Amino acid sequence: MELHGGSVEASSEGEGRGSRFTIRLPLSVPDARTEPAVGARPAEGGRWRILLVEDNADARQMLQMLLTLAGHEVDSAPDGVTGLEKAAANSPDIVLIDLGLPGLDGYEVARRLRAGGRSDLGLIALTGYGQPNDRQAALAAGFDVHVVKPVDPSNLSAVIASVRRQRQPQNARLRE
Repeated sequence: MELHGGSVEASSEGEGRGSRFTIRLPLSVPDARTEPAVGARPAEGGRWRILLVEDNADARQMLQMLLTLAGHEVDSAPDGVTGLEKAAANSPDIVLIDLGLPGLDGYEVARRLRAGGRSDLGLIALTGYGQPNDRQAALAAGFDVHVVKPVDPSNLSAVIASVRRQRQPQNARLRE
């Protein structure tokens, strides 16, 4: 805390009475001359409907917040079955799918989404599986791209824009 200009205090009224920990950090006001954070910029290439299928609640929440701040409309699902249901109901433009989902894994989710016939649907494998055979299996299952976690936010924005450019029908318009 001291390295951040703050302090930590601990106190107790005695054994069995509990403890109180106080953390103090200075309030920081952003400098108006600095460039906005990655999440504060408009989405590169447009605003897209994104479905995030991720079983880790913390990762799902963080990614959903990041993508929302980047200007996208984001829905999420904690497993493959729910992901398929939400994809059918909401017609996303992009689906980010963790490969290591319990039950119906990400590979099978991608296969089923591809079997649905939407050629404009972008599929991104967002996973901790980073071996060459994992990438090959993801592409064979129908993913457009295989991205290894943790992912840099600006890299993820670039990947989403690239997949949309590849998958967007010629006559489609960007959502604003």
